[in-house]
Amino acid sequence: MENIVLVTTDSDRARLPAPFSRRLCFSHCLSPAAALRRRVAMLEPSSSILGVSDLTPLRSRGNAGQLCADLEAEVRALGCPGVFLDLEQNVSVLQEFLALADERFAACGIPLYVPERCSGGLRHAVVVCEGSVSGGSFDQRFTGLLEQYGGGRVAAMLQPACTAFCLPSQNAGGTPLTQTELEQLRSRSGAQTYFSKELCAKYFTYMDENAQGHFVLFDDASTMQEKHRRLSAMGIHPCFILAQDAGLLLPSPSRYAPPRR
Repeated sequence: MENIVLVTTDSDRARLPAPFSRRLCFSHCLSPAAALRRRVAMLEPSSSILGVSDLTPLRSRGNAGQLCADLEAEVRALGCPGVFLDLEQNVSVLQEFLALADERFAACGIPLYVPERCSGGLRHAVVVCEGSVSGGSFDQRFTGLLEQYGGGRVAAMLQPACTAFCLPSQNAGGTPLTQTELEQLRSRSGAQTYFSKELCAKYFTYMDENAQGHFVLFDDASTMQEKHRRLSAMGIHPCFILAQDAGLLLPSPSRYAPPRR
């Protein structure tokens, strides 16, 4: 599965399970002074995209140019095949850093990946988009993204959805459900499950004791594999997935069961 990249943390340093051969490890973070810091002592650079997150609030203006240079030096020293910048803080030094990294890594031929929220103004980075939709069309969503960013600049983050909505829904995000809560709802409501071709997910509806309608959208192995198939057919790559969910993409139950975070 060359199109799949397993997302791991410092607690998931075991050898990659067959048939997976690529990893994104969030091995680095930013210090409060906006300097690069390594969180993981050991990294498998030949298969590991280097992930950087901003876990703690920045308390300093920092130096975007120095941060970019330090990151490039780290990537070269480790021989990593790419960089993923997962930055959430909306501060000027990080905006400047993203713009510099976008140009610098493109010039070096090192793939740079960013989540969709960080893509504004970037010209080269691969934009990693959420692989689930709760309305509209899954295919049209990604066709639109390809038109917006161009071929080769769209990747996907595949996370199994499990969400409940009241009808009519006033909240596009819905309410997340655990697997246990999902099974309890299905058992209690006795509702029939359907597959939505448009959403590329399964769903059921039911009425509660107050005659309030509910819509429950969820993924299982079959819908996750269908999403991966459709994305691959559109030329969208890679597809990132948490290591704990990787077994959903295998045609038979995976023997790989990493600890849940």
